[in-house]
Order: sequence, then structure tokens, then C-alpha cells
Amino acid sequence: MLKACWRNLLYIIEHKVNVLVECWRVGLYLQGITHDLSKFHPNEFMPYTKKFFLDRNIDSYDEMKWKHAWLHHQHKNKHHWEYWVVDPNQKLALPMPRKYLLEMVCDWRSFSRRWGRKVRLSNLKLTEKMILHPETRDALEMVIKNEREAEFKHTIG
Repeated sequence: MLKACWRNLLYIIEHKVNVLVECWRVGLYLQGITHDLSKFHPNEFMPYTKKFFLDRNIDSYDEMKWKHAWLHHQHKNKHHWEYWVVDPNQKLALPMPRKYLLEMVCDWRSFSRRWGRKVRLSNLKLTEKMILHPETRDALEMVIKNEREAEFKHTIG
């Protein structure tokens, strides 16, 4: 179990560094530093360790603990669109402040950094399952469009 905890800790640190790099690019210095601090909380750390870093399958109890940890994470971190959902049945959400929307994109971009250091715009996805306020959806579409245009200009430039 100690080895699994160590692997999870290293993963969290690597993720935080990757998000920090992306956040600093857009001027989100404090958010880059404080991003995903809840992952160190025992309510999240241990279930994530068991789910992803133990070399065995988890039982239904630990699976439920992980689902609870994921819910805890979404509701403690404003960069998750789920944080802003007020009624999932009616697909209603509050507007997401721009700084959290940008942190969400930085979080998405960080996963590209994890898998080869080159940010892939294909990881920036706006799906129908995301429940977003219309203003947030418009702003996110604009951010993604700008990212793709910048990538295109860099590629041909």
C-alpha cells in the first residue's frame, strides 16, 4: 500500500506541475499553485490510491469510496464544470467565472503534457454531456476556437 501511495503522490505532483505551467501561461498564478489541493485530503487520496495505483482490482466498497471521492473532488474544485451544476435533471448550471473556465482548460491541457509534453488540441473537447450555462458554453467555445487558431498559425507559421 505504501508503494501505491507513493505512486499516487508522484502522479499528483506531476499533474500539479503540468497545470501550473499551463496556468502561468495565462496569468492564473494563484490557481496554478492551489490547483487540486483536495487530492491530498484523505477522502480523495486513499480512494484514488486504491483505484488507480494498487496492483489489484478493487471491491465494490472501494469502488463506491472512489465514486464518493470523485464527487468530493468535483464539488471542492471550481474548475470542474460539475461544481456549477444546480439541477442536472433540467440541465441547469450557474455561469462559470472566466478564471475557473480557463483553469479547466489548463487542466485539460495538462493531460496532453503528461502524455508526451506536446499539447494536443484534440484534448480540448466540449461535449454535450457537459452541463454548462449558455454564457459559459459560448465562452468555452471561444477559448477552444482561439486555441485551435493559435495552433494552426503556429503550425503554418
